[in-house]
Amino acid sequence: MKKLILLITLLLAQVSFSQEEEVKHYKWDEIPKFQEIPAEFASYPAVVLKDYRLYENKVGSYAYSAFIVRHQAIKIVSETGINEYNKVSINNRYVRDYRDLKVRVIKPDGKIEELPKEKIIEKQGTSEKQFVFEGVEKGDIIEYYYVIKDFPEFSGVDYFQRDIPVLNAKFQINKISQAQTYTAAYNGMKKESFGKITIYTASNLPAYKFEKNAANLANLAKVYYFLNTSKAYDYISYYNSLYNFADGVSAKSMIRGFVEDHKLNDPALSTDEKIKFIDIFLKENIEIDKQYVYKKALETKKMTRAMVLYFYKDVLDYLKIKYQFVASTDKFDDKFDRENVVPDALSEILIYIPETKKYLSPFQFWMPYGQPNALSVNNDAVYFDQEPKQQVTYEFKKIENVLMEDNVVKTASDITIDDDMETVSVSKKSTYAGYLATYFRHVVKYISQEKINDFVKNNTFSDIDVEVLNYNFENKEYKYNYDLEKPFTINDEVKVKESWIENAGKNNLITIGKVLGKQISLHQETDRVNPIVLSYPNKKINSITLKIPAGYTVKNVSNLVFNKEIKNDSNETIGSFKSSAKIDGNTVKIEVEELYNFTYLEKEKYKEYRDMINALHDFNNSTLLLTKVN
Repeated sequence: MKKLILLITLLLAQVSFSQEEEVKHYKWDEIPKFQEIPAEFASYPAVVLKDYRLYENKVGSYAYSAFIVRHQAIKIVSETGINEYNKVSINNRYVRDYRDLKVRVIKPDGKIEELPKEKIIEKQGTSEKQFVFEGVEKGDIIEYYYVIKDFPEFSGVDYFQRDIPVLNAKFQINKISQAQTYTAAYNGMKKESFGKITIYTASNLPAYKFEKNAANLANLAKVYYFLNTSKAYDYISYYNSLYNFADGVSAKSMIRGFVEDHKLNDPALSTDEKIKFIDIFLKENIEIDKQYVYKKALETKKMTRAMVLYFYKDVLDYLKIKYQFVASTDKFDDKFDRENVVPDALSEILIYIPETKKYLSPFQFWMPYGQPNALSVNNDAVYFDQEPKQQVTYEFKKIENVLMEDNVVKTASDITIDDDMETVSVSKKSTYAGYLATYFRHVVKYISQEKINDFVKNNTFSDIDVEVLNYNFENKEYKYNYDLEKPFTINDEVKVKESWIENAGKNNLITIGKVLGKQISLHQETDRVNPIVLSYPNKKINSITLKIPAGYTVKNVSNLVFNKEIKNDSNETIGSFKSSAKIDGNTVKIEVEELYNFTYLEKEKYKEYRDMINALHDFNNSTLLLTKVN
């Protein structure tokens, strides 16, 4: 029995050693063999036959380096795939040494043509090596690999899915004696282990198509990896690192002085009033900037984002206000994982106040105390709880949804046409409440004067070519985030530079719906792969008036009337696009309303969603007929 155990141990050691040496001394097969392309992938311009990512970290015993392998083979299936996939660029900004770099083309008859090293070009003025496969034809296989010596890769994420299918994917990383190597993989990656080596593989990964309003990155095949000295990294380990990260760096005198100077320990103040004051003070007086001494943050009026977390925690501790650290993911990038703790994926850090049921978002300096940040709305999260001198506990629950009525955009547009029947001018008032208002108030505080016209144009006339003649902002100060009666407002006057008017003999056509900005079309999208995901519920209300030019009449206002809805399982309207239009004297008056009272829709609801979005697009491109009066 002892001999058997010894034999197994030696075998595992040999496997581990061979896997590690595979990275440092990696070589490709002289006569490669690749999997046949399945029939369902034959229509793509190219197919990835092999995609290997291998890491070997060496730390300790005077070693501090990493060896990294990238090995890829792509078969060109059609003529259109040649120009798209015959170029390769390798970023070598932090690369210490290229140990090996080989490139070749494998012809359909098996002939192998290796690219000479002089064809591997250093791009001037960049940090990339680049090579182009010349003379590539349909049916060729483009293959390359490189081995680089770099600094250790202690954490990261590798995505394996792309816009063409991947037949054979492999991720590999070794463990080091000084720390544990933790990994987590998703969406088709299968784990395999060999002693000190962790491997993930995948076969026949389908091509990924980017979809509007979807959790695109969250749904990709990928592997996260990170190193930690903890022998069993879990959510308690994560909490300890987060709590220690915000330990205040012994700045008790600064915190005490802040509380006493602003009389925050006044028992007449409610918890809500105290936190609101702290938040407004930070956002109106402190800049996010490099600052290495936390104890001097109030003196220098500068903090790093991490120090903002320190400061909230320290003041709350001093005032004995109960709070919970909350960690969630950006729902568009990562699905929340209850089993595996992935620090890089837990990007959304919040502080929850149970007494007021409100949140602080320390790492989003534009976010006021109240709603959770937009990327974590209605998303799974971990809530940590620690009573003094008691063990840390945690629970998983969903962060609350927010109200549609708290996130409303209203616009009022007055459109006039010059006597030349070509020049269109618009006077527009846009008001924003909720997430957009908080973000815009932050942006206009820092945006340069050279960029301010672009900010106005892009946010009031999305992708429409206009010249901004005049603009002004209302209620742009941070304090107005706490006053729903004072929405952030942009008033602008523009001249439309693109053609909205088309001559039709004696008559003219005007695409008046373009005043809402460019809208997407889903008319060509018949299939949906992923559920529909929105950041948060929101509402848009638009009032449009067109002064009818003298000597003209308008009769076809019915072109601008639409009504599309999305219903939930209880037959309640959760989404809609509705518009109405009428003629009042010499003015056309149009009312448009968009409702998105959801953050998630199963793909089975896609037809209703598509019809609603297409109605908005069709409104955007609908025309009014201006008929000349004889």
